[in-house]
Amino acid sequence: MKSPVQVKGISDVISVAAGDAHSFALKKDGTVWGWGDNTDGQVGDGTVTTREVGSGKVLENNNRAEPVQIKGLSNIKEIAANFAASFALQEDGTLWGWGFISVPYTTTPVKFKGVKNIASIATGYSSNLLLAKKNGTVWTLESELKQVKGLANITTVAVSAGSMYALQDDGTVWAWGQNSSGQLGDGTHIDRKNPVKITTIKDVMALTANAGGPLYLKKDGTVWTNGSNLGGQLGIGSYESKNVPVQVKGLTHVKKISAAGTGYSAMALKEDGTLWSWGGGYVGDGTEWYRTVPTMIKSYDTQILQDINTIKVDLDGKALTFDQPPMLIAERTMVPLRTIFESMGADIEWNNATSTATAIKGQTEIKLTIGSDIAYVNGQTLKLDAPPVIIHERTLVPVRFIGESFGASVGWDEVTKTVVIKTGEPGS
Repeated sequence: MKSPVQVKGISDVISVAAGDAHSFALKKDGTVWGWGDNTDGQVGDGTVTTREVGSGKVLENNNRAEPVQIKGLSNIKEIAANFAASFALQEDGTLWGWGFISVPYTTTPVKFKGVKNIASIATGYSSNLLLAKKNGTVWTLESELKQVKGLANITTVAVSAGSMYALQDDGTVWAWGQNSSGQLGDGTHIDRKNPVKITTIKDVMALTANAGGPLYLKKDGTVWTNGSNLGGQLGIGSYESKNVPVQVKGLTHVKKISAAGTGYSAMALKEDGTLWSWGGGYVGDGTEWYRTVPTMIKSYDTQILQDINTIKVDLDGKALTFDQPPMLIAERTMVPLRTIFESMGADIEWNNATSTATAIKGQTEIKLTIGSDIAYVNGQTLKLDAPPVIIHERTLVPVRFIGESFGASVGWDEVTKTVVIKTGEPGS
């Protein structure tokens, strides 16, 4: 499908995971539900799709078009999948696996012996599994469990195509493995056998990866990435790979990121509940074309679409919501009058006869008249670069003039198309 459709029979979902052609949903009650390709028993329902040797013709089709509950799993907190294997992490720190994994090969979940106290799991394009233990150490699991030396206080791990990443509790990132496309983010194309600290990124609060490289969510709500850009998954408007982290265009106030280690795409969920997707293949916007910048995915038919070039306004770190989007007029950003004044704590009076708005905050009084390039601040006249206008029954005023007249600093973030207002008031 080109556009999102609701998965049948699934509700109360808290997280999802995707392999190459199979997917899982983790519900609030700790149960796991799977669907998709089942050639290697990776769905986990005890069946397998069998094919004729040589021709690949399906002899017995046990692929699942709709979700089925994976029996034997309860109290699950995290799931992960790659091409033909699937894994589940239980609340008690034990690990379960099924599908085409070396120990064991099974079509139903089996607990790994000797693997315990696990806090986070990750797998990707290759079959290796990366584990972060509750004590902050990192381990790999293939035929046996091996500790990755030189890492401590790790909270989250991620796996790309031959590259691995670990997030430390202080917001720093460590990486090792293949680096031919700059996927380690250290500014080189040198492979690293042992973990190295990535000094080009900091203040990271969440980490994941796709086949091209890592995806970082910073504490300020912005998203960054580096590595191969084969599918446009860096989100920078081109297919150019990067060996140091670059900011994904247009995204602010992101609270969650997602990517599959077997593909070249990425997704982000914003604080306002909007979902954004970019990269290779079907991103969910109804087209087949790759997207080199994030595109908003509709959650319902009547939802108003935004794009990354929609002008946004942050006031002391909080995103303002407008019923009429801000506009660029005469190279000046114009915003709805009432929203900006009230958000800054000003009282508003409107004179219908003169089409004049008066805003008062503390000792400051501002008067603006529709169509006039003359404003009054405490009785003194000031010439505006762009006069107030009425657009779609809303009065728009120049945001920089308003902010600075009330003593705030006003900046512009070109990458995210955001006006940044800082008042310096207590609690801001």
